[in-house]
Amino acid sequence: MDRIDKALLVLPLLPLADLLSTLFALGFGGEEVGILARLALEQYGVYGLILLAASASLIFFVSMKTVIYIKRLFVNEWELKSARHVLRIPIYWFFILEGVYVSTVVMNLLVPISPQLTQSIVLRAGLVAAYFACFSMFTMPHVKHPR
Repeated sequence: MDRIDKALLVLPLLPLADLLSTLFALGFGGEEVGILARLALEQYGVYGLILLAASASLIFFVSMKTVIYIKRLFVNEWELKSARHVLRIPIYWFFILEGVYVSTVVMNLLVPISPQLTQSIVLRAGLVAAYFACFSMFTMPHVKHPR
């Protein structure tokens, strides 16, 4: 398992972190702003959020294992050098998705400090960009030379 695999397997854990931070924010008067999560919260309460987080984690886990399998198949077994360029697209897309989740968790944790700060698009975009940059740098050696 290389750094890319480890970085991709962070994504299935993030819905749980989002759930816990959302419950924390709701306890301090925060609001759920996610479309699906707000609907699940209104219809089924906390159990709806738990079911949504579990479903997202399962979907992300299957997706990550599929990407890891395809990466191994193309790069290691078939030794297609151009495959690593094609595989950058889904890998970096998942890094951005992870960044969105991490920014959501951070914003939820900021609710007790300043509810107005949590509505800042600039702060959220900065957190996503910082996360993406960090994980891109972390995995750079394996993206360039996948073996």
